[in-house]
Amino acid sequence: MPLTIAICDDNKAQIKELNRLLEKWSADKPLDLNIDEYISAESFLFGYADKPCDILLLDIEMSGINGMELARKLRANGDMLPIVFITGYSDYISEGYDVEALHYLIKPVNESKFFAVLDKFTQRNTVSEQIILPCGSETLRISPERITYVEAQGRRTAVHFSGGQMFDCNMSISRFEDMVIHGFVHCHRSYLVNLRYVRSITKTDIILDNNTTVPISRRLYNEVNTQFIKFYTGEK
Repeated sequence: MPLTIAICDDNKAQIKELNRLLEKWSADKPLDLNIDEYISAESFLFGYADKPCDILLLDIEMSGINGMELARKLRANGDMLPIVFITGYSDYISEGYDVEALHYLIKPVNESKFFAVLDKFTQRNTVSEQIILPCGSETLRISPERITYVEAQGRRTAVHFSGGQMFDCNMSISRFEDMVIHGFVHCHRSYLVNLRYVRSITKTDIILDNNTTVPISRRLYNEVNTQFIKFYTGEK
């Protein structure tokens, strides 16, 4: 199973230690582990656009944009990237709840607690469903949970991500729909939307968490509305 973990910390020694722990944790697991390192929130925001990750290990006390500010920026864009705060301070725990952090670990990181957090994350199968997108001269492996909506552009599609990124892909929207990805609904002949990011539905539009508006056809309104309710109530 492929898994990309990003570490964002302005302490190189801490990054090295987290790398050591991750390698130890993954040694006996069927994982294709990739670790991306960032020395600041600014460098993460710059790199994240082209190098999506499955989970972020984030320090809080950093120069420039601190970790909590970075988390708020992601959430403001509707990006629900799983975040584990790793810090030397306990003062921010309540703020961690505000940005829906996955967990909060105090430095020095306790190995057993760290491993337990990672085990719980992988057991939830949040990264087990991956798809391959042919985009220009490269091929991307991504988690569909990070896609907010897909827009048809002739024989190509524009795939929009929760962080605000957009990739122009060499595939039709019907081919994307054939992947049968849970949580996506056809709301218009030219649009597929991820119900995870839908804030509200009107007769003419779908409004996403980041305030993006996606059109909905009159013919599909009842079906989309039904699927939206089922998705959040757990009905079959």
